[in-house]
Amino acid sequence: MNKTKARRDRSDGKSKSVRLDWVSRSPEETRDYGERIGKLLNSGDWIALEGDLGAGKTHFVQGLARGLAITDAPVTSPTFVFVHEFRGRVPFAHVDLYRIEREEDLPDLGLLDYLDSPWVVAIEWADKGGRFLPAERLTVRLTHVSETSRKIEIEAAGAAAKKILDALKKNDES
Repeated sequence: MNKTKARRDRSDGKSKSVRLDWVSRSPEETRDYGERIGKLLNSGDWIALEGDLGAGKTHFVQGLARGLAITDAPVTSPTFVFVHEFRGRVPFAHVDLYRIEREEDLPDLGLLDYLDSPWVVAIEWADKGGRFLPAERLTVRLTHVSETSRKIEIEAAGAAAKKILDALKKNDES
């Protein structure tokens, strides 16, 4: 795995968000990066995943599940049912908003039931969630670099998410 590149984003001039950039050279490496984050997640954490079709969002979520000690079922994209729930170290909900036409449909899917709950929630196609997503979260953007390589950009919003990225930076530096 590549060393993490960390930088402070000063775009709004007020708050400083922490970002990490990684390059993954295979689906397994993408899962490994997800697992590293999954091991650091706690109840109530949200992960918003963004990226084109085939960018590796589900591979990343599979890694999150490994890090959360999910062993009861394989993690696949919940495109047609919207949410898959798993039990592990903490309860885990894997959400896919690909088929959502309007963000106003989200309350009907029960997504808001996970707010202020003990669940870790990972949402694929999170950009469709709009105002219904919590402000405090990790945002993971996956983009194609080549047929097998992906750029993974992770941005933390909120104290808990920043703590996770700080721990990742510290691990990469040692």
